[in-house]
Parts: sequence; structure tokens; C-alpha cells
Amino acid sequence: MARLTAEAARTAAGYLAEAITTGRTLAPFPPELSPATPAEGRRVAVLLHALLEMPTVGVRLVPPPAPGSTPVAGPVFAPRLLHAPAATPPLNRPTPMAALVAQLAQPLPARARPWSFRELSGRIASLHVAIDIGASRFTSGAPDLPCFMADLAGHGVVVVGRPARSGWREAILTPRAARATAADGTIAWRGTIDAAKALRESAEAARSIGALPEGAVLVAAGLSPVLPEGPLTLSIAGLGKAELTA
Repeated sequence: MARLTAEAARTAAGYLAEAITTGRTLAPFPPELSPATPAEGRRVAVLLHALLEMPTVGVRLVPPPAPGSTPVAGPVFAPRLLHAPAATPPLNRPTPMAALVAQLAQPLPARARPWSFRELSGRIASLHVAIDIGASRFTSGAPDLPCFMADLAGHGVVVVGRPARSGWREAILTPRAARATAADGTIAWRGTIDAAKALRESAEAARSIGALPEGAVLVAAGLSPVLPEGPLTLSIAGLGKAELTA
């Protein structure tokens, strides 16, 4: 297959930027504009990121669109971090899932050696339960992994709860019970979350991309199956909750 040209990558990024700013969705790209490999998807994402000119505040790690692939990292934009309780703006193909957000007290520099949990937890100022609501700029969803990567890993919005109380570093050394509750009290999902593992994986994704400054966030998304749309409260034992109002 022919390599995606620089002009084609810029055109694809432009279409995605227009979809984000207008809310209109896209049909699948024609072959000449469609990234065919993860590397090409990342190239389009970098160009798209530059076109949007939105402040980036961290790294978001999400499951791939198809099972069997490794998680995908993308940027987190400041305007798309919402303080709970919050309603989401209109999104195409919203996919709410349990998440955690860690805000850094110290920079997280790029380095060759992986981060241990002790090193990472010492650099975190606060930990928050969150609901990550993914979205797609493609009408029927990204057709493949490269297009998902080009589309900023499906970044929609992240509804962020209050900081976890003191003692969270010790609490997350063991998997935490979690549940999502609908507005009528129905349990939409119940499970466990290995918060320490999720945070380490997010830090590793950030390490592979580059340094993060003090105050940046790590978003570990996809910690549950896709949850029902509509009002929802996600609770994680010992860590807190996040509330989605609509």
C-alpha cells in the first residue's frame, strides 16, 4: 500500500479538525487520505493537535477499538476536563467508561527506565475517580486502529471527581471495588479496579511520548466495560466518586 503523503496527512488532519470544531461527523476517509499504519495515524494526530491550538494538559491511555491490540495514548485537552457533577456536551458515539485521573505534583521526565509505583506515587499531588466519555469524529466510529489514533484516541470529555482523601497511596496497593449506579439506583456495573497498575501503565505511555510538567494529568481510561449513557455515578472504594448528570 502506498505511503500516506505529507499533503494527504495534512488534509486528513484538516477534516478531523473541522469535525471537532463544527460537530459534523465524517465518512471513512478514502484510501488516499486514510492512515494505513499506527505510525501514519500518529502523524495525522500530531498535525491535528497543532491545528486545534487547544492547551494540552496531559496524557490519556485508552483501550484500542479492537481487542488484542495494546492501549493507545493520546493528548488530554484542558477544556475537555469537566469537574463533577457535570453533563457532557453533544458527542458522537459516546462511550462512558470508568477512569482515574492523577495530577502531578512534580514533573514526570522522559527516561529509559520504567517508573516504579513508589516513584510514581511520590510524584502525584492528587488522585481522582473519573468517567471518561470517548467520542468519534467518524459517523460510524473509527474504521480501524490507525484512524482511531489519528482521531486523538477518541478523546471526548473526562468528568473528574474530587481528590481522593489521604491514604489513597496505601489503598490502591490492592484492587478496589467499584460500581456504576444509574439515576434510579440500578447498578449498571460492578467490578474491581487495579488502580496502581492502571496508573503505572499511564505513566509508561507518557514516558514513551515525552516529559510531563508539574500540574499535568495522567488519565487512565477504560477501567470498566462501556457504561450506559445518561446520568451515572461511578464510585471506587476508598477513592471517591464522579457523577455524570446527563
